[in-house]
Amino acid sequence: MGDPRKSTPHVGQDQRSARPCQPAAGCCTPVTRRTFVKLAGLGAAATALPVMAGPFNRQDVANHFVPADKKLQQEWIDALYAPGSTDLPYTGQALATIAMPVGGICAGQVYLAGDGRLAHWDIFNERIFTGYGRDNYQLGRSPEYPLDQGFAIEVKSGGKTIRKRLDASGFGTEVAFSGRYPIGRVAYRHAGLFEVALEAFSPFIPLNAADSALPATRMQYTVANLSAAAIEVRLAGWLENGVCLKSRTLYEGRLVNRALRADGLAMVVSSAEASKTAAEPRETIVIADFEGRDYGPWIAEGEAFGRGPARGTLPSQQEVSGFAGKGLVNTYLGKDGPHGKLTSPEFTIERRFLNFLIGGGNHKGKTCINLLVDGQVVRTATGANHEKLAWQHWSVRELEGKQARIEIVDHESGPWGHINIDQIEQADRIRSGSGGPLAEQADFGTMALAVLDDGGEAFMAASLGEGDAADAALAALQQGSLAEQPFDNKLVGAVGRALRIEPGERAAVTFVVAWHFPNRPERGNFYATRFNDARAVARYIAENKVRLVGQTRLWHDTCYDSTLPAWLLDRLFSTASTLATSTCQRWANGRFWAWEGVGCCHGTCTHVWNYEHTMARLFPELERSVRQMQDFNPEAGFDEASGMVRFRGEGWKMWAGDGQAGTVLKAYREHLVSPDDAFLKRNWPRIRKTLEFLINEDGNADGLLEGAQHNTYDINFFGANTMVGSLYLAALRAAEEMARERGDREFAVKCRTIFESGKKLSVERLFNGEYFVQDVDLEEHPKDQYGEGCLSDHLFGQGWAHQVGLGYIYPKETVLQALQSIWKYNWAPDIARHNQAHPPERWFVQPGEAGLFTCTWPKSPHLAQGVRYRDEVWTGIEYQVAGNMAYDGMVTEALAICRAIHDRYHPSKHNPWNEVECGDHYARGMASHGVFLALCGFEYHGPKGHLGFAPRIRPDQFRAAFTAAEGWGTLSQQRSGGRQVSAVEVNWGRLRLNSVALELADGTARKAAATLNGTPLAARTEQEGARLLVTFAEETVLEAEARLEIAVS
Repeated sequence: MGDPRKSTPHVGQDQRSARPCQPAAGCCTPVTRRTFVKLAGLGAAATALPVMAGPFNRQDVANHFVPADKKLQQEWIDALYAPGSTDLPYTGQALATIAMPVGGICAGQVYLAGDGRLAHWDIFNERIFTGYGRDNYQLGRSPEYPLDQGFAIEVKSGGKTIRKRLDASGFGTEVAFSGRYPIGRVAYRHAGLFEVALEAFSPFIPLNAADSALPATRMQYTVANLSAAAIEVRLAGWLENGVCLKSRTLYEGRLVNRALRADGLAMVVSSAEASKTAAEPRETIVIADFEGRDYGPWIAEGEAFGRGPARGTLPSQQEVSGFAGKGLVNTYLGKDGPHGKLTSPEFTIERRFLNFLIGGGNHKGKTCINLLVDGQVVRTATGANHEKLAWQHWSVRELEGKQARIEIVDHESGPWGHINIDQIEQADRIRSGSGGPLAEQADFGTMALAVLDDGGEAFMAASLGEGDAADAALAALQQGSLAEQPFDNKLVGAVGRALRIEPGERAAVTFVVAWHFPNRPERGNFYATRFNDARAVARYIAENKVRLVGQTRLWHDTCYDSTLPAWLLDRLFSTASTLATSTCQRWANGRFWAWEGVGCCHGTCTHVWNYEHTMARLFPELERSVRQMQDFNPEAGFDEASGMVRFRGEGWKMWAGDGQAGTVLKAYREHLVSPDDAFLKRNWPRIRKTLEFLINEDGNADGLLEGAQHNTYDINFFGANTMVGSLYLAALRAAEEMARERGDREFAVKCRTIFESGKKLSVERLFNGEYFVQDVDLEEHPKDQYGEGCLSDHLFGQGWAHQVGLGYIYPKETVLQALQSIWKYNWAPDIARHNQAHPPERWFVQPGEAGLFTCTWPKSPHLAQGVRYRDEVWTGIEYQVAGNMAYDGMVTEALAICRAIHDRYHPSKHNPWNEVECGDHYARGMASHGVFLALCGFEYHGPKGHLGFAPRIRPDQFRAAFTAAEGWGTLSQQRSGGRQVSAVEVNWGRLRLNSVALELADGTARKAAATLNGTPLAARTEQEGARLLVTFAEETVLEAEARLEIAVS
């Protein structure tokens, strides 16, 4: 292909007549000049990164706020391609935001923080809503530490004893983080005496979903003696008993720790037990029921609360429900604008709980109810951006006897800038919760902290008692194997190992932190079908440590031992960590289920998960479970009568145009990454019916969808467009291919006929010479459309078609021109000018940073009520577009888009392992794997035994990982002196092949020879242009460590 940096078109500024646009209206929150300038300062000051582009002047962005000529600096472009370029290691202040998921996939969410502590601990089956984007995309956001947990080291040398926590508090600036998912690495150094290297991960082995979903984290500390004398070392870890972390405020019971030695482990196992007797509840005391005409002795300030309680829903408000009686506090008086505060008289806390009904906005400190003691806020709660009131409670047992007040606050004027409250009461029982015995609660289960038998002397303590946890853990001696504490108290256990390390030598101590919480409401957890408790999980890891550790490291090395730029590998594979967060679940019946982002928008949504390719390639059995157990399951997402796929599965009656078409494409992908045709055989009738639903919506079989098309922007498009339309055309082609494989020739012809019509009509009606537009009547549909705009997603289906080997769905030259226009009009080296003129609904990028806008209007006025989220920047769309560009040779542009994401998620600003949209760890970001596949030019058809690759970067000296249906390994290619050697090496599993496709440098093959482990293979070759197809005389199976080599000269 030559050097893509030299072949990349540099687009210049053109002349347009579009006038400057006005700030967006509707649900977007206006940004004041003061706020904008503050954001710009934060964005620029957060990190000192190389200059990307510019300088720009006013003429560059005179009419359209995205400069057409990006003026990328050549030094910056060169750095994009540098194979060894990486930001690692991270040190200093950058460590504060780092939070790499290190638990098993679909097993909860535990972070490895930048200094080596374990954080977050979302393992208790609780739905934690992480925000719609505005609240959770914050500069410098650090993880939370809800449990008392840590590790420490003691070193004795020369009569001196040094004790340090293995974190920033113990080692200060001598801490460095260099993790690359799935392995986190942290280094600690004590100058001249010793250094410690932490390696942390949960087993992560592509194609082995079960062993990659262990509810555990393995922490191995390797201590190096830098001194000239032997050192005595004690390494210890401690862990708070977190069982029933929430339920313990609702039940009488006790925490239990058991210290034991078994199965090559010394461990402390944590559990909880209910008390056999519990006190009878006292009579409930009602503080306020808001049934009167006014607020009585409560004091109202401001305008938000009016003269008295509301009687339900207020004018222009969505329906309010869930309140008790007839009255409630509802501050939607005059919509979301007014502010105010309502304060209760003083009262005495006389019961264990305060219960109340709450709804309205989720703005901490701004739309909330607070409990004040001595004038200080000691408890607070917000709504959940919902008008239905729900019960919440505070545990106040330790505050009994104190004087208190309640205050209800509305200090927010933006969307959901109001609060609803009713029925505030004191009680000895909560009004919320699932009820039932303690053993049935979601957070009932077990935890374990274990140290493996790696040599040396193990020690442990069931309870550390009072005092500093690190000192107590290092001094721990086994003095009894059982410890108990009532639920009101904390219980912390510890384990460790003592070692002697000679000068210049190293020694390792391995810990396992495991958890087991089987009671996911209604669904259960898959891991609980394999293990009875946390002890069993730890034992499994110990018994299989060689295999689990070796194969995880093998994948890590396979993945990152590549000629692709190191920074790019870090970014593209970082999003795989989303699978190990609370975005993702695997239920007891084996079904994979997911939010869009953690706790936000349920149901493995067909349109958001259209963008994701990571799980499909690394763990295809999980992806197949979504198709079979949700999308094509009449008891979940599939409507048998019509073929409609409910885009959020159960309990949902809507379909989405992009999601419906994407379901067909995903089914074809799942077939391609299967070892045989069993998946297609089993699901073909419903796959066909899914497409027939769209053909019915098409109406006249002309290949254009023109009715209402719900989509990923949470709106409906009307009229022909290529965002949904390109997915429809790609789905027609995918269905054609599947139909031919199933022998359904009549349906294959039908699909092809509709496809050809849609391809032709799309170009004739929608292509404006630069990009595809939407054919919509804006007078009839004035809101949520894009019309003449340039939508970044408008070639979404083309990227899908390339990835699954369907070729071009529009003429190649038209696709290239449209991609160049997306780059020209929508990607800004600095989003400041555009977002100052058109503030986004939510900020996922700051002034001074680069990003790709959802939509712009370069040839017409900016539609102030156009497509929703138009002025936002989403990483999932950016990856989708970057992958599409890479397929068409726009490699520099693709890398620039990805590098901008990487820079925005530098840890000096944000957690690199948490790409945020509507919730943390947003699924759309897993579109990144599509960029990787595109840059490798990877193609694969498992049932046919076909594999191909055509590198887009460094094709003369290329190496990168691949995954297939039954195995994974390395692709490599070298070109020199007119000779090309392409190889496929299997590192894990097996690979069945009948053919291999390659791309030749000069388009001419004079001689080709194939060998397997040095033994010649009989094969024939076919050439079309630069593409060479090598077909073997007999099926060839590559087992682990096998190497297939094809030499062309």
